[in-house]
Amino acid sequence: MIITIDLNNNKPTYLQIVDCVRRAVATGALKTGDQLPTIREAAVQARVNRNTISRAYLELEHLGMIRSRQGAGSFVTDAGPDLEHEERVKALQTLVDELALETVHYQIPVDDVIAMLRESAAKLGKESDHD
Repeated sequence: MIITIDLNNNKPTYLQIVDCVRRAVATGALKTGDQLPTIREAAVQARVNRNTISRAYLELEHLGMIRSRQGAGSFVTDAGPDLEHEERVKALQTLVDELALETVHYQIPVDDVIAMLRESAAKLGKESDHD
């Protein structure tokens, strides 16, 4: 898994890391049971402070996407698809709200954003089919 940080992005670095892991899980690059890099390894790779990686991993644990075990590491869980529908909707609503804000800010027509969303979802579906 490659952790990429966009220094021009206003989103906090730890959330960018969370997004990288979520994207890797969504595309099948990370599967249930896969071990994430150690906090130290991830910090070196992403060129960020270890506390930033720790915060990202804690957020991923809170989301139920990973499980960390002292001395053993952090592993991808299969909890994502098993989350209750309301929890999944709630998690997605935050992203939708952010997207709506950016849509208004950049004055992009909603129909264009919907088309971009469909294109991205189709692309993710194709990427996961190839793995």
